[in-house]
Amino acid sequence: MDRPNALESLEMLYARRESLKNGGAHGADWSAHAAILDRLAANQRVAQSLGWTECAIERAGTGRFSAWGVPPGDSRRHRIPDWSSEPG
Repeated sequence: MDRPNALESLEMLYARRESLKNGGAHGADWSAHAAILDRLAANQRVAQSLGWTECAIERAGTGRFSAWGVPPGDSRRHRIPDWSSEPG
C-alpha cells in the first residue's frame, strides 16, 4: 500500500478517496480509506505524546472518520489537528 505523503493534508486524502470511489476504481478507494485511517492514527499518536487524553477515532453516522481527544488543561473533547500536514 502506498504511504501518504506527509505534506498531503487529511482533506486531500479525503478528496482523493471520494474521487476514486466516485470514479469506480475498484479496490483503490480502500487504499485511500486506509491512508485516511493511518493519518488519523498518526495524529492521535502525536496528540497523546503532547498530553492529550481520551483520544479516539470516531465516525458519526455515515460521515467522515475523525480523531477526537481532550487536550492538556481542558475538560472538553476537541477534534485532533492534522499535525502531519503542517510545516515543520
